[in-house]
Amino acid sequence: RPRDQGYFLCSKMSSKDEVAPLIRLPEPSSAGGQPPPTKICNELVAAFQQGGFLRISSPFLPISLQKQAIGAATAYLVSDAADGGAAPEVVTHPSDPKSYCMLTSKEDAASVSPVLAEYIEALEKTKMLVLHCLAVGLSLPDPNYFSKLHSENNSSLRLLRYPVTAKDTGNRCKEHSDYGSITLLLTDGVSGLEAYHEGKWIPIPHEEGCLVVNAGSLLESWTNGKIPATLHRVAGPTSENSCSPKQDLLDAVGRDRTSLAFFADPNTGVKALLQDERSNDDGERDTVAQMSVAEYILWRSGGADGDTKRSGLAFTTEEEGRVKARVK
Repeated sequence: RPRDQGYFLCSKMSSKDEVAPLIRLPEPSSAGGQPPPTKICNELVAAFQQGGFLRISSPFLPISLQKQAIGAATAYLVSDAADGGAAPEVVTHPSDPKSYCMLTSKEDAASVSPVLAEYIEALEKTKMLVLHCLAVGLSLPDPNYFSKLHSENNSSLRLLRYPVTAKDTGNRCKEHSDYGSITLLLTDGVSGLEAYHEGKWIPIPHEEGCLVVNAGSLLESWTNGKIPATLHRVAGPTSENSCSPKQDLLDAVGRDRTSLAFFADPNTGVKALLQDERSNDDGERDTVAQMSVAEYILWRSGGADGDTKRSGLAFTTEEEGRVKARVK
């Protein structure tokens, strides 16, 4: 077979290339009702630092609830229920071959399905566990530091559907990084999710009962780069430099794909940068330092209505450079 540059890169992958280690958060009974122990929090932060991605199992998110949430999301995205009226809108993405619906409250979720309202409640609890562990694992004096920045519950849940598409399809979701603090992602197991790590687009493994967690650019800024907001995408059979098995991607485009992305956005008045930092050459960091989280999300989303619909993600100068510099 022709051994192109992408082939050589992927053939050199080892266990060190795993960008989503699995962290099992303890059951409430074994934790005694207390937050996860320091050892688990240290492992969680180390996983974040390794590549900005990890997988977790949460005591609040049993497999049965996850399956019901995927089923409810799929049913709504393919139905006519969202056509007109007050029901949450299903939007066709302007550039990616996908559609989505943004739920910004438990009331929104309940209007789609009671299951999704229950799922959001479980996600809120899981979010707080992860935020607590982040503070402990980073050795912050206050273990509730990040939790306090999320007391307004400004999180939102995006239901996503990737319909069956052609075998010559490239990215089903374009390369991007998220712009909040953390994202909790549930998928139906259909292949395609990849993270950009050390010059390679590496597949994120799926394990039933586990969620994928990744850091957003706010968390990267708050930790002064210790936890990266990693570029990721949903690859197709013709996506460049993919390390996913080609047959997996061919099989994936022959199936509908559903995922639920929970964006944990901080309180609106929190600053996008929590400490003074030197500006880069184009002054971008200096600009960001003056923004509240609400202003930052509006800026990152690329438009006046992007903060609610999130129809596109505007790259920062640094992220744009990282994409351009990827191996070709």
